[in-house]
Amino acid sequence: MENLDLIILTTIVVILFMVFILATFKEMMEAEKTPHKGGKERGPRADLIEFVGRIFSDDHIEPREKKELLNIIKKRIDDIETEDDPKK
Repeated sequence: MENLDLIILTTIVVILFMVFILATFKEMMEAEKTPHKGGKERGPRADLIEFVGRIFSDDHIEPREKKELLNIIKKRIDDIETEDDPKK
């Protein structure tokens, strides 16, 4: 009887853990049934790709300006890649 509080606490923790496992299993089964709908990408790399796409779809920008912008973008892409790759 002196360990009754320990037994009660252990029982509560075990019950909560089992509820967590069952809820996780249920959500995994639901996730398999419904297809994943991808959203719009986010982040600096996705913004940069969208910007480049707008440059080439815009007819008002001169080809010389497009080349200058692409050179600037190439430098930025190199900067992003060196930030992402700590081995370099």
